[in-house]
Amino acid sequence: MTVTTDKPAHMRHMPFFLAPLAPFTAESAQGSWVTDTDGNRWLDFVMGIAVMNTGYSHPKVVKAVQAQAAKVSHAQMGIWRHQPMLDLAAKLQEILPEGMDQVLFQNSGAEAVENAVKLAKQATRRPGVIAFQGAFHGRTHLTMALTCSAVHYRGHMEPLVGGIHHARYCYPYRTPASEDPTAYALEDVRRVLRAEIVADDVAAIIVEPIQGEGGFIVPTAEFMQGLRAIADEIGAKLIIDEIQAGMGRTGKWFCHEHYGVKPDIMTSAKGLGSGYPIAAIAANGELWDKCMPGSMGGTYGGNAVGCAAGVATIEAMKEDGMLENAAKQGEKLKAYFEKLQQTYPAIGEVRGKGLMMAIELVMPGTKDPNAAAAKTFIAECIKRRLIVMGAGAFGNCVRLLPPLNIPDEDLEAAMAVFDEVAPIAFA
Repeated sequence: MTVTTDKPAHMRHMPFFLAPLAPFTAESAQGSWVTDTDGNRWLDFVMGIAVMNTGYSHPKVVKAVQAQAAKVSHAQMGIWRHQPMLDLAAKLQEILPEGMDQVLFQNSGAEAVENAVKLAKQATRRPGVIAFQGAFHGRTHLTMALTCSAVHYRGHMEPLVGGIHHARYCYPYRTPASEDPTAYALEDVRRVLRAEIVADDVAAIIVEPIQGEGGFIVPTAEFMQGLRAIADEIGAKLIIDEIQAGMGRTGKWFCHEHYGVKPDIMTSAKGLGSGYPIAAIAANGELWDKCMPGSMGGTYGGNAVGCAAGVATIEAMKEDGMLENAAKQGEKLKAYFEKLQQTYPAIGEVRGKGLMMAIELVMPGTKDPNAAAAKTFIAECIKRRLIVMGAGAFGNCVRLLPPLNIPDEDLEAAMAVFDEVAPIAFA
């Protein structure tokens, strides 16, 4: 057998397209920090892309996982129930919007979105879905069709699932100066309904309350409220995808709370299990009752260890005041970059809520995307063992996702690195 030796160990037996952002192999992780196999410590401002909201190795989560692994590690949910699944369903009732009284557990965000759309289609008996430009909902075949943030998520995969129509997302920074951001975006939803799909063929409108891969774009509250009104008007279900923005990331349990809207169906994953694969689709029982038995399920959905981690995650977030900390530290981080923006006009916009923060980089004096500055900023941070990553259709955004319990000293350590890197990347 030929052994490939011209690649580093962390790449040798893995597909090339999985090349990691930070070139190291992790040995352990605690809180905001990862230690590699050479003993170097890395400050993580990505956290598995908003997965490790409670930080690495939170003692409450570790204890719950260890205990459950010694009891029941798996039980297929269509065969018999296990207690952590029932406990997590009950625990979610404490934080879900009123009336969303039943949940289906799955493995991942993409699975959650797939099943949310299937639920809407079965409940309405309609075939179509409206999604948004810049959206990211996953990489499975249906979710690829919903995703519209970058072509590499969809390339060479046609034909994709049909019946999906994309409207303009509310992007205040890039709305023409002569237009109101809310009206500009909602009018495009109306255009889709005039020109692409009749209203009574629309099963669902699916939307991220802050676009993730699209660049951490924060819409107006009026836009989200407008989508709620349109969905009600045409009899469609409003699906809010809280996979990246939810579970305390923005300083509230779910991001849609900032806008005063309520979904019909909501997806959650990532931060729900503190690193253990668990996802949830929430809706009211009346909606679930319209589903055909056997139309949804899965071997590993609602894994017992993942559910135990989910229960511990919610409890730890409450006990440690993580939502409050996310809001407080997010304000500090936003203020820091807004001050930096005064020195460096390459920072076109600072945006986000809580600890879901991004900077959009432009050519100074314009709004032309500056992907080179973003690439340099990320690379220079990684040279200094601070992990940040990019986003946005133009590759010109840098997103920041520290743990929700990040202490002052870790935030200040990151800012010290940013101070070093800014003159290199933005001058």
